[in-house]
Amino acid sequence: MSLIKDLAYKTLNVVTGGAGVERQIGGEAIRFPARFSRYYEAGYEPESFRFFHGNVKAGDTVLDIGGHIGLFAVVNAKLVGGAGKVFSFEPTPFTRGVLQEVVDLNGVSEIVEIRGEAVSSKRGETVFFDTGDTISNANSLVKTARSKREIPITLISVDEFVKERGLTVNCLKIDVEGSELDVLTGARETFLSMRPVARLGLHPQFVVQNDQSLDDIWRILAEYKLRVIFDGDPVEKDWFCSQDDLFDVNLIPF
Repeated sequence: MSLIKDLAYKTLNVVTGGAGVERQIGGEAIRFPARFSRYYEAGYEPESFRFFHGNVKAGDTVLDIGGHIGLFAVVNAKLVGGAGKVFSFEPTPFTRGVLQEVVDLNGVSEIVEIRGEAVSSKRGETVFFDTGDTISNANSLVKTARSKREIPITLISVDEFVKERGLTVNCLKIDVEGSELDVLTGARETFLSMRPVARLGLHPQFVVQNDQSLDDIWRILAEYKLRVIFDGDPVEKDWFCSQDDLFDVNLIPF
């Protein structure tokens, strides 16, 4: 069956002249390599699309932390335009190659800079845990039951990267499978001095496996004076800290 699928994808790639397959995701036309063109459903993460469209403008700088195969790197590149910049961090080598292909297919390679570091609380060297699944969205700095192999990688913090590149950051997308607190800790100066907005994916079970808690994350969000919004409404600490399944929130400075 896999041989048949591979042949079908190769044929489709030839038919499209290597231009990829155009999909409508979140109301936007985005091209993907034939092999991965059906990864996202048309209605994928509508709140994320609304957030970026409502908060990212031409000329902005966006940090895409957990770039995966580039859906939101492309969305944000279109929003910031030629005067802006998107830095997309994806530590998994194969996934990063697909990310580069998606960026190229959508004509935004001059706007999106792809990075291989994992973003954490500070610079260093460590291993990244790969589930072994092709373009898995569950690879992480946190070892879980799904982890199959270890990839040596370099760590960097948001603050270090921003300082080295002389950036002013307007928006962050953080989707890091349990390392949320570490990313936020390493972005202290960026959040406090630049007051960017952020879209934060939270993975409560992985957070616990990382010997951290949602309470720890809430504390740092409060310290940074960030309002936490879920599905358009502000949330309180008790609700936030009681979640046990994946959820996403908007972070708005006040």
